Amino acid sequence: MALLMLTACGYHLRGAIDLPEALKTIYVKSASPELSTAIERAFRATTGEIVTSPDQAGMILNVLDEYFQRRTISLSSTGFSNEYELVYRLTFDLLDSEGNTLVSNQTIEVTDSYFNAQRSSTLLSKDNEEIVLRKELYESAVRSVIQRARAELKKKFP
Repeated sequence: MALLMLTACGYHLRGAIDLPEALKTIYVKSASPELSTAIERAFRATTGEIVTSPDQAGMILNVLDEYFQRRTISLSSTGFSNEYELVYRLTFDLLDSEGNTLVSNQTIEVTDSYFNAQRSSTLLSKDNEEIVLRKELYESAVRSVIQRARAELKKKFP
């Protein structure tokens, strides 16, 4: 009974994405291993599937460029970096199953920052924090790609 109530109220697991039919099978071309992993995680939480051939896909994500950078945004009084900004930029095309362009040369940029005190006692935890933030940036970019694909599909099939 509780499960029925939860599904009726619109409750979804965190990270769950509702995919349109054309997005349920996607082929990813030229993505970095980090981006591919983020896409796999996003699709694992849905009924979607990443296919190995563009012929099987309802949509094709063609990655044109990926850029990841860590920039220093503040220094300590001793001259060490103590705050960083992480920047991830993804440029891509979205194609439908027939190879027609839905979205051409779109760029998504996501950023986050973190404080990194240069003490030996926190060095390892700050490295782990950056790894987690990098994963979150990739996942945020994937959600943005899916939202843009969903918007284009609504225009094409109102």
